[in-house]
Amino acid sequence: MQRVALDIEDPDLLDRVGTMLASEPNRVALDARDPDVVIADHLPVREEIPTIVLEAPGNALAVLNAGASGVLPRNVTLSDLLLAMNAVARGFSILPREVRSPELPDGTLNRLSDNPNDVPRGYALTVREFEVLRLLAEGASNKVIARRLGISFHTAKFHVASIAAKLDATGRTDAVAQAVRLGLILL
Repeated sequence: MQRVALDIEDPDLLDRVGTMLASEPNRVALDARDPDVVIADHLPVREEIPTIVLEAPGNALAVLNAGASGVLPRNVTLSDLLLAMNAVARGFSILPREVRSPELPDGTLNRLSDNPNDVPRGYALTVREFEVLRLLAEGASNKVIARRLGISFHTAKFHVASIAAKLDATGRTDAVAQAVRLGLILL
């Protein structure tokens, strides 16, 4: 069971989120004293506890940079909220799909540490590898990756292997997990 604190100032939003979470008594316990996750609608956030901020997508990157673990739209569904709570409690960052960063391909974030020891050896993904990584995160097979990017199956397979090697991953699933940990992609 996950302990959740609500730090929501908007009374209508507080009522809606509280009602949603109260409908899941076997999965969620509202606990403001010792929460696993905080759900808020404003900054600042307590960085020591994973916090999901319910905010407009246009502000999502700024909210993450301010210390939040995740950003979801204010009209979030219960299933998306439960999924996000589990993800941030495990150390992942969450952004709405519609958030895109113009500097990086398809909304990936460059939140790598300044410490070179935190970056796997040989790290230097190409734009094409970022495209493949994004499709891997969606669960696409090599065949689907090849079709969607207009490349051969063998080229897709090569890119997946190259990504895994550059991220020091044991396979495609681990490559996605490593990329999330490094902040290269968000789920």
